[in-house]
Amino acid sequence: MPSSPWLPLCLCLLALFASPSPATVPGQVFFHLRLSVDEGLPAETLVGDLSAGLPAGASHPGGFFLSEAGGDSALLSDFHVRTDTGLIRTARPLDREKRARYSFAAATLRGEVVQVEISVEDVNDHAPRFPSPEATLDASELSPLGSVFRIPAAQDPDAGPFSVQGYSLLPWEEGGGDDEGPFFQLSYSIPSEALDLVLLRRLDREKVETHRLLIEAWDAGSPRLSGRLRVQIHVLDENDNAPAFGQSEYRVRVREDLAVGSSLCQLLATDPDSGANGEVRYSLSSRQGDSSAASFFAVEEDTGLLRLKRGLDRESRPSHRVAVEARDGGAHPEIATALVALEVLDVNDNVPEIHVLFLTESGDSVSEGAKIGDYVARLSVSDADDAENVSLSLQGGEGAFSLRPSSAGVFFLCVEGPLDREKRPSYELLLSAVDSGLPPLSATLPLPMRVSDLNDEAPAFAQALFRASVSEAASPGTVVLRLSAHDADEPGSRNAEVRYALEEPASRLFRLDPVSGALSTRAALDREAHHQAVELRVWATDRGEPPLSGSCLVRLRLVHVIFFIVSLQVKATDRDSGLFGQIEYSLYDSFHSFEKSKAFQINASSGHICVSRDIDREQDPSAYDLLVKATDGGGLSAQAFVRIEIEDINDNHPIFHPSTYIASISSHTQPGTEIINVVATDKDSGIFGVVTYELLPGDLSSLFTVDSSTGIVYLLSSLTNVEHSSVQLAVSARDGGGLWSVQNAVVTLKILQSTVAPAVFERSRYTFSIPEDAPEGTAVGTVKAREPLNFLEVISYRISSGDPYGRFSIDSQYGIIRTKKKLDHETHDHTVLTVQSQLGSSPVYSTTQVNVTVIDVNDNPPVFGMEHDQINISRNTVPGTALYIAHAEDKDSGLNGAIHYAVVSNTSSVFTIDPVFGVLYLAKALAADLQLEDTEAHIKAEDHGSPPLSSLLILRVFIDEQKGCPAFSFENLVYQVDVNESSSIGTRILQIQARKLDHQHFLGDVVYSLEHSIDSVSFRIDPETGVIYLRHPLDYENMQTHNFKAFVNHPLDKSGQNSSTSIIISVVDENDNSPVFMHGDYFFEIEESSLPQGVVGTISAVDKDSGRNGQLSYFLLSDGKYFKINSNTGEIINWVALDHEQEAHHHLTALVTDHGVPPHNSTVNAYITVTDLNDNHPSFPQIPPHIKVCINLLVANVFVVNVFNTLQCFGAKFVNTVINT
Repeated sequence: MPSSPWLPLCLCLLALFASPSPATVPGQVFFHLRLSVDEGLPAETLVGDLSAGLPAGASHPGGFFLSEAGGDSALLSDFHVRTDTGLIRTARPLDREKRARYSFAAATLRGEVVQVEISVEDVNDHAPRFPSPEATLDASELSPLGSVFRIPAAQDPDAGPFSVQGYSLLPWEEGGGDDEGPFFQLSYSIPSEALDLVLLRRLDREKVETHRLLIEAWDAGSPRLSGRLRVQIHVLDENDNAPAFGQSEYRVRVREDLAVGSSLCQLLATDPDSGANGEVRYSLSSRQGDSSAASFFAVEEDTGLLRLKRGLDRESRPSHRVAVEARDGGAHPEIATALVALEVLDVNDNVPEIHVLFLTESGDSVSEGAKIGDYVARLSVSDADDAENVSLSLQGGEGAFSLRPSSAGVFFLCVEGPLDREKRPSYELLLSAVDSGLPPLSATLPLPMRVSDLNDEAPAFAQALFRASVSEAASPGTVVLRLSAHDADEPGSRNAEVRYALEEPASRLFRLDPVSGALSTRAALDREAHHQAVELRVWATDRGEPPLSGSCLVRLRLVHVIFFIVSLQVKATDRDSGLFGQIEYSLYDSFHSFEKSKAFQINASSGHICVSRDIDREQDPSAYDLLVKATDGGGLSAQAFVRIEIEDINDNHPIFHPSTYIASISSHTQPGTEIINVVATDKDSGIFGVVTYELLPGDLSSLFTVDSSTGIVYLLSSLTNVEHSSVQLAVSARDGGGLWSVQNAVVTLKILQSTVAPAVFERSRYTFSIPEDAPEGTAVGTVKAREPLNFLEVISYRISSGDPYGRFSIDSQYGIIRTKKKLDHETHDHTVLTVQSQLGSSPVYSTTQVNVTVIDVNDNPPVFGMEHDQINISRNTVPGTALYIAHAEDKDSGLNGAIHYAVVSNTSSVFTIDPVFGVLYLAKALAADLQLEDTEAHIKAEDHGSPPLSSLLILRVFIDEQKGCPAFSFENLVYQVDVNESSSIGTRILQIQARKLDHQHFLGDVVYSLEHSIDSVSFRIDPETGVIYLRHPLDYENMQTHNFKAFVNHPLDKSGQNSSTSIIISVVDENDNSPVFMHGDYFFEIEESSLPQGVVGTISAVDKDSGRNGQLSYFLLSDGKYFKINSNTGEIINWVALDHEQEAHHHLTALVTDHGVPPHNSTVNAYITVTDLNDNHPSFPQIPPHIKVCINLLVANVFVVNVFNTLQCFGAKFVNTVINT
């Protein structure tokens, strides 16, 4: 290929452009050409001419050779350079923001090099632009002034004045300005990457929740371009607003009979805050309004609806102020309070009240000597409602009383007719008050009016002459006659209290009890000296002022003594003659043991049965089953069964159980209320066991009365004006035979002065019964007390005494008495509980007695004294002969304890038995059946319970063949005697004697002896006389009965046969043991209380003796003010409120005594600690209450009291304390 002439030049230019400096190519000339062109011009826009870079006039033959400096290839894409002419034009519109500069070199063939620099000039073709057209900010409405909120700045790709030059805040909407000025100010610098919004005014979300701003960024172009940013600033809520009620006080008027639960008022509180800060909850305020508002009203938490929670009563509270709080849900909640003033509108729901003020000295009584027109009482009527014009009327009185009006609502009760207590002792007046409400309400008040007594009646005897007889042998002190005079004046008063006296000179021979009227002998009487009769004048005088008296004549006939004995005779016959026909009688208590009767004796020859000792129907059996044995001279015998029933005489006095009663009553107790029930029993039967009661005269006893048949003590008069804090009453009891109680019942009533009436039991005495097999927790019965009118406090119950073994419990709320332990009729068949009722926390309480009878169930079988026994009978025994008495005992009572006897063995054809008395008889002759040998009789004792229970006795019957007879026979098969345990050694006990059965033996040669046994070791017998003596001391507590045999034989008798008799010695208990307490000292604790606490604890003692010698009674020898003791159980009872601060420790001395003669007793100390309760506020006892102590605390560790000098005069003591501050 031919070489081009330009090739050497091109290579030269390449070398030139590649050389780093002009010095590398010597001789070359460099020129510079600087051109500029505006961006955005259309294509083919002329930029410049390369020739302009050469010297003027220089030519460029061959054109230009181009080279891009730095290897930038974008030149040819953005520019068209004509190498022949050197003109430079744009190839397309340029964008300075993409490329602002171009550089290249153009060379001529001459070696001239033009260095070309093209600058793309900026034009304002971009508006400022924010990263996002909208921005959202959050600002707390509590942000302080000057707070800065940063937002990104706008960007403008243009440069210089065409870039961002400033910012402006513009209104978001037309007319969106605020007269108070803008909330924000824009702060920035140029250039800046961020803008600051500065808070100029306090934010308030509740007024403006969102602030909308328009920020404009602008450049300096012409025309000026700009960009905008929409800014929304959300104001965050803070709990800066308290709830607000629509009104600060609501006024509501409601009727007092509005039903509970009804809506009263709708309260509404609003809170402009949002979320939880604006959620409102309602409650009752305890800081404002009535303190008791919460008990009457309730407000719904969500709705603010005020409702009635408890019934209203305008009379007790005509208005209420209720403070209701509205509380928002903020972390630190704001509170608003509104008052609700409720006016309670009256409803005629209250009956009128009648008030009585007695004008007589004796209160609710008027003297029978009162004159017509005398004032008795001042009466006033009132009505708690708004009703007026209450009228009062009087009913009853039968013209003896009338009402006289005085001023408005005031009346006087006056005497209208003559009064005579003996004709009519009391009047039942009835006051009736009627109000003027619609509908009208009325109230009645019974007004019992007693006619008080004047001593206008003299004692009078039932007859003017009394006749009686008295034996001239009567010992001094014998009661001849009981005289009684009646005084028609008021019973129990001194006017009717009669004293008896004998007119002299009768007092030499007779004595007249001044109280009872019992006429008794004082000295021995002589029928012949007094001509067979004595006349006495007896005077009865009352104790009134002045005293009145009456008399009677008593004619006594002196009776000559003729002694006689009434007896029962039994008669047996024997067809034999001579010695074999002579019959001798003996008497025994039973068939099988041949014990000699202790209560009766029989004449051995005549068969007359007589009483041998005193018989007590109440302690001894009411009937005696005796065996009479008739024995002939030949030793043959027959038996007869005798039953002796004992008739009752009036030999027992009534006895109170318990003898001490304690109760409390309120001063508001209404007359006619049952207070307490005293109970006395008499062991006698029939009319002799019927008890009547009488209230004995005493201080304030006229305020009470006792039901003569039931023993219930009633209140007769109001206690409002009684100043005494307690009353002690004495009640006596008398049986149908005229015997009075030896120890009267003492009733202590504590009168509680209180504004609150007590909860009174519906009955003063309750009687319940429960089977003994009832499981624990079984309900026994319910006691109920009635609360006073218009009181809503809860009544509580408790057992205060009578249950020392804890067998019962009571439901404190409902009064249900339940069993707490297993019951046993045989151990305790009857319990008397004292139950108290209390109204709320009131110190007033009332009491009632609860008699619980444990009903017997058939839980005990009949029990024989022994399971096996034996008897000996002759084969010649006559059929029908009583052989044995089977005796079983059943602890149960009634039909459960009634026993039926039967022979259940295969020998029933040989023996028969009385099904009631258990007497075993021989049914057929034994001599005819020689093959019948010793046998057994199985005797069954079965009770009548359901199901029946039974036991079995096996009786071994030995048949004697009568092969020979012993030479001797004792007078009695059984000798029985009672011996006191205090008998001294050597005391003669009894003498036994034996008689010969044939005349060949000489009686004087017999020898007596005792069997060797534990029972006989305490005795010895004279072998010749048969007298038994005491050898060792007796002790009833170790052995009550000694049962042994005595023998008789003859020294010359070689047959070895002897005769025996049974000796039964019963040891009689002596009161030789003193009661012993279970502990040396007793310690109890009890909390202090405004109420009596009842049973504090129980002291108990034991006595080894039996019967009355072991029967114990308890007494307190000290401190009857706060404590009493149950004489039967030993329960120490607190009956007056205890205060630890007044007396923290109590020391009691208690005595226990038995009922022996003489009695033995012991004492013990009981220490009671009253434990403290936090019931007192702290106080400064040294500083008078009117002195105020001021304490100043100063810095620099100084404690200054500025009242030291002031208080020194009061003796105040101070403790300096340094307080570091």
